Amino acid sequence: MTRNERNEQALRGASKNAEKAFNAVDAIEYASVPEDEKVAWAMAAMIHCDMCRLVIAFDECERDGLASLLWMADIVSKLHEAKRWYFEKGGRLLGGIGKRMGCGQEYIQREIKEIKKRHQITNIDAYAEYRNKISYHYDDNAISLLKKFGNEDAEAFYQVLKAFAGFSGEWAQLTRSLLKNELPNNRVEQP
Repeated sequence: MTRNERNEQALRGASKNAEKAFNAVDAIEYASVPEDEKVAWAMAAMIHCDMCRLVIAFDECERDGLASLLWMADIVSKLHEAKRWYFEKGGRLLGGIGKRMGCGQEYIQREIKEIKKRHQITNIDAYAEYRNKISYHYDDNAISLLKKFGNEDAEAFYQVLKAFAGFSGEWAQLTRSLLKNELPNNRVEQP
């Protein structure tokens, strides 16, 4: 199976899961599910789908020229927004659900740290100066930043993107396991 075929297969699976989670937010059959659980599932699935979509977008933008750089700049902005959601909103959301479900906030935070360590998503910080300065919002220095971005190693950037896709997939799996109550229950019974 080629890289493109693997990426397409991953996107199909992620898209199917994201659609199910997105639809579940307002579905009658999930009315009894707490709102934070539906939001956690939908966001984890949606961001993972978006990361898979960006991997394919990167493959499609592997051509010379300015359009390719602008496409990659869009990807940088998406990665930063995803990282922000995971570590500002998503972690608190999963921790709260974990506490309520009995596996504990500490357990969830340890799992998130392990996922982060496996996928090294902090490498996106190397591209922080390009975020929202050459796409979405155009900085006064957009031209010079775009030239500098054009000198970045495209393969290294692709590896950062793949790491994010792996991270988001594991985050989605952690969310699923938490919501299905498949994680260890660390609840201490009171006498």
